[in-house]
Amino acid sequence: MSGGVFSKLDPDIITFHILPHLDGKTLIILSSVSSQFHNLICSNNNNNNSENLWRNICISTWPSLAITLAVPDFKNFHSNVISILPGGYRTFFSDAFPSINSPDLNVINHPPSPPYLIRFYFASDMFLRGQPQPFASLRGTQLLHTEYAPHRSVPECIAFRFGMNHQKHKLKNFIKVKKQGIEEYLKQNLTFSCVVIETKETKRAGSLFTPGCKPVEVKRATSGRVVKVIFETLLPSLSNFYTQMIKCRTKVYCYWQGDAEDKFCVGCVSSTFKDMNGKRLWERDAAIIILNAIINGERKNKQN
Repeated sequence: MSGGVFSKLDPDIITFHILPHLDGKTLIILSSVSSQFHNLICSNNNNNNSENLWRNICISTWPSLAITLAVPDFKNFHSNVISILPGGYRTFFSDAFPSINSPDLNVINHPPSPPYLIRFYFASDMFLRGQPQPFASLRGTQLLHTEYAPHRSVPECIAFRFGMNHQKHKLKNFIKVKKQGIEEYLKQNLTFSCVVIETKETKRAGSLFTPGCKPVEVKRATSGRVVKVIFETLLPSLSNFYTQMIKCRTKVYCYWQGDAEDKFCVGCVSSTFKDMNGKRLWERDAAIIILNAIINGERKNKQN
C-alpha cells in the first residue's frame, strides 16, 4: 500500500480489526484503491478471510441467507447456491446491493432463451424501523417450466406465481403491535427486500426489491386479524404480448396469533407478475423477465 498510514500497519491488523467494521459499499470502493487492498478484500487465495468478510456483510444485510431449512438445496445454502457464483458472497453483494433499474427499452440486449426448466432462489427480509432484528426472514425456490409460449389455450396453472410460507420456518418472530392504526404503522415502518439468484445460466443475483423498500398499500381483512402489505416494482416485459412494462406485485400477509396484540407475525409472501392491463404472465415470460433483470438491469447505488 503506497504511502499513507495504512502502509505502516500489519496486514492482519487491517484484515481482522479494520475491514470487518466497514460496510460493503465502502469495501468495494476501497478495493479499487490499490492492489494490496484488492487482495485483502477480494482475494480468496490461501485463506477464507475475504469470503468470511463478505459472508458476514451479506448476512447482516439479508439475514434470510443464514436461516436453515430442511429443503435439499437449502440444507447447505452456501455450497449449493452462493459458492456457485464467481466470487461467492462478494459477487452476491455486488449484484444484489445496488437497486436494479429498468434499462433503456431501446437498447436492451435480450437474455438467452431459458432452458426447459430453470430454477430461481429467492431470499426476502422484512424489518420494522427501530428494531435491530428482522421482523421476518424467508427463503424459497421456484422451478419454472418454459416450454410453453403464451397462448389463450394454455391452462391457467402455468401462469407465474411465487410464494414463501413462514409456517415452515422456525425463526418466526412475534412482536407486539396494536390493532388500532396498524395500517399506517406498517406503511411508515415496515420495509421489504427480495433477492433472486440463478445458478445455472447466469450465475448471478439481483434485487427485485432493494433493502429499505416501503409498501405502496396496506389493507386489513374484514375479519380484522389479517393485514396485507403490498410492495410493487416495474420491469420491462420484452414481449409484444404484454404492455411495455410489467408490474411485480408482492403481498406480505401478517396476522395476530390469537386475540391478544402481543403475537403479530408474518404468515406468507406471495408474488405475481402482471402487465399494466392486468394480464397475468406465463412462467416462460416471467423467467425471461427475471433473467433480463439479473443480466441487463442497471445497478445504481442507493443514495445515503
